[in-house]
Formats: sequence, structure tokens, C-alpha cells
Amino acid sequence: MKSKFGIYVVIFFLLSLISCKKDKVYSEKITRTITDMAGRKVEIPVNVQSAFIDRHSVMLVYSFDTLLPVNRVFNYNDSEKKYLTQGFYVNKPLVINENAEEIIRLQPDIILFSKALTEENKKKADQLQKKVNIPVVLLDNDFHNYKSTLSFLGNVLNKKEKSEKLNNFIRTYVDSIPIKAKQIPENKRKKVYYAEGNKGLKTDPSGSLHSLLIDLVGGINVAQVDILPGKGMTGVSIEQIYLWNPDIVLVWSGNYDSKDSYMHIRHDKLWKDLKSVKENKVYQVPWKPFGWIDRPPGINRLIGIIWLSQTLYPEVYTQNLNKITQEYFKEFYHYNLNEEEAAELINPQPN
Repeated sequence: MKSKFGIYVVIFFLLSLISCKKDKVYSEKITRTITDMAGRKVEIPVNVQSAFIDRHSVMLVYSFDTLLPVNRVFNYNDSEKKYLTQGFYVNKPLVINENAEEIIRLQPDIILFSKALTEENKKKADQLQKKVNIPVVLLDNDFHNYKSTLSFLGNVLNKKEKSEKLNNFIRTYVDSIPIKAKQIPENKRKKVYYAEGNKGLKTDPSGSLHSLLIDLVGGINVAQVDILPGKGMTGVSIEQIYLWNPDIVLVWSGNYDSKDSYMHIRHDKLWKDLKSVKENKVYQVPWKPFGWIDRPPGINRLIGIIWLSQTLYPEVYTQNLNKITQEYFKEFYHYNLNEEEAAELINPQPN
């Protein structure tokens, strides 16, 4: 009887040890060391469950995991929410800046920032990481390096198969566009004015992050103004626009359904004699659920460069834009567009 009792005690003791060990594993995050895209050594959890994000990393993160962010950086209207999962924005605090107090309060597993990989940004990342004691991972936001960025993020989030699907979209539909653009004869290139601001009297010139796609598809950005840092948008006069005489006007209306800038340019008497207005070559840039060529300049521009290339040169870029848009939304936004929805997104200007 005593021997049996002794055996039970031993078994109970061993089970208690196993249970304690198991609880310890679950209570402590298992980590690994990675080298982020800026060359910084960062120790991150093996299984990342949450992340604090910035403006440029929103779409990158969303394409992999709609529930990962602990914050949101944009407000969305109802027409934009239609294409986003509720878990992405409902009950998520609006935290735009790198607010250390808010980050500590939200306690994400990691912080994901998509930025230019400058020494200044690396220093800021190191300082923030030290202040909040949460790993900061820098992602490359250069349009030309998106395949590398997606592969890297797929590794961080243990979703390599998904990153390969996203990269396959780029290889299939995007990589050839700048190559074809270089083959367009100079005398066939379209002169483009990128109209920003609530009356279209702000713009960004060639070389700006905000107008990059115009250069990549073979357009000639007519704006001869200084590049402003940050949000850009250099003010210009209507007289100057007439002197530039663009073939096409692209309109950014601030992602509002009312399309105020577009409507102003199409109907205001100051614009009516501009060649591109008279010839109905004014195009509202699609913006749902994120701007297609800018605002923010993220991987949302992948569908934007396809749209813009066909808008400027339909005879050069002849792929089925409707079907490509449906595929993009399925892979990057987890939304199954029907043909009518795709057509509405592609052509947002009123008849």
C-alpha cells in the first residue's frame, strides 16, 4: 500500500514539473534575432501576434494579416470600409506618430516602420526601441524594392507562401511596365499635370515620391517646381498650368467621395479653356480603399501603376485591367471584387 502511494507521489511530482515548465514556456516569448532591411540586428518574437504600424506600412501589413495592427493611422469613410475587414479598424486607436507613451500602452510584439533606409531613420529606430523596450523593425519603402520587402515581411510573420503569391503578382503585372515605358518614343510621351489640393492648384514635380508613377509609366510631369519635403504639394498658379499645357490632368481629390477637386477642374471657368479639360482628358485617380498612385505612397501603388499606364498609353499596355484589379484585391486586400465593383473603382469620375 505504501509503495503504491509512493509511486503516486512521484508521478504527481513529475506532472507538476512538466506543468510548471509548460507554463514558463507560454509565459515567456521565444525570440529570434533577425537583420532588418536597414541592416540592424533586432530580436523579435518567433511568433509575432501584434504590431504597431506607421502610414507606409499599413498596406504591407494588411496584405499579410488584417488583425495584426494594434493601431490605425487613417480614418475611413463608409465607401472605403466596404473593402476592409472590420477587425482592421474597429476599436483600434488612431495613433499616427511615433508616440512612445501610446506604444507602451498598446504593448505590441513589434513595431513595423516602412521608411527610406537612411542613417537618420536608423538612429530614430534605435532611440525609439531603447525608449519603449519593444523591437523596431525597419522595412524598405522604395517602390523598386517591394519584392524584397514582401519577402522580408513574410519571413518576419512566418508567411513565406503568402509573400510569394504577392511577389508573383508584381512579376506578372508590374515588372514589365517601366521596361515598356523606356521604349515609348519621346514624341509620343504624354505631358501630365498632377492636380492636388482642393482646387487642383498644388502639385508635385518629377522626382517626388508622390508623383513617382508618372515617371515610371513614361509620362512627362510638366510641373517645374521645387520638391517639398514630407507631404509635398507645391502651390502653382492657373496661369502656369496653361503655360505647361498638359495633355492629361490627373486629379487627387483627397480621397473624398464628393471628388471636389475633380468637379472644380471640370466646371470652373478658369480651367475650361485648358486643352486637357476641353478634350475630356481629366482623370480622377482611384482611391478606394487607399489612394492608387499616392497618399500614402505604399504598395497600394502596385495597382496604381497598372491603372496609370493604361490611362496614359492604352495602346502600349493592353492587359485586362478589370481582371487584374479583381486579382489584386483578392491577394492584397482579401476582398473578392465582382466585375461591376472593379469597373466602378477603375473609373471613379462621373459620366
